[in-house]
Parts: sequence; C-alpha cells; structure tokens
Amino acid sequence: MTSYQNYYQPDERAGICVVRRKGESDEDLLKRFRKKYTKSGIARELRDRMYYEKPSEKKKRKKMQSIRMLEREQEKIEEMQIKYEKSKNKRRSVKFKNRKENSYDSGDRGQDYSSIYESDKD
Repeated sequence: MTSYQNYYQPDERAGICVVRRKGESDEDLLKRFRKKYTKSGIARELRDRMYYEKPSEKKKRKKMQSIRMLEREQEKIEEMQIKYEKSKNKRRSVKFKNRKENSYDSGDRGQDYSSIYESDKD
C-alpha cells in the first residue's frame, strides 16, 4: 500500500470529486472541494469564456497583468531592502556601543570616535 492511498480514494483522481474521510467534518470536506475547484481553474476559465475576447484585447490584458506582477515584485524587493537597511543600522549601532564600552574598559579614554563613525557608514 502506497502512502497516497491513505489520503486519496480512486474516485478522487478523476476530475473534481471529494470523498469523505473518516472523522472528517462537513466544513473540512467543503474546504477540500473548494481548494480542488480553485486549483483546477474551471471558474476562471468559465469567466474568461463567458464573452468573446479579441486576440488583441487578450494580448493587451496579459501585458498589463505582467506589468502589475513586475511592479508587485519590485515593491517587495524594495520593502526587503528597507528592512535589511534598518536591521543593518541596528547592528551598526550595537557594534558601535560594544566598541565604545570595550575601549573604556581597556583604558583608552582619549580615543577619537570619529574614525569609528566613518568606518561604519560604509
């Protein structure tokens, strides 16, 4: 007996069909059905085929869709860069505090800290 037979009935492999599992509630059964239905893309295809769409309109729609996707990806990248810069600045401030504490401990009270600030700005 293979591992997938524990979870899928033979009826479920053909089309969108769900078979109730032992101890499965109605909500879980419906949730599984909805998930299969959306993943299959039938609803989207029905929506797209409801009306005729000229090839030029189809091309234009897909182009706009790809532009939106690229913009979203770019926004995500920018957000990640901002988060990285913030965490980098936090690390620098902690690093500087540690240097400052260590220099006092070692007895270097006359040290010029401007060089430390300049090296951390890089």
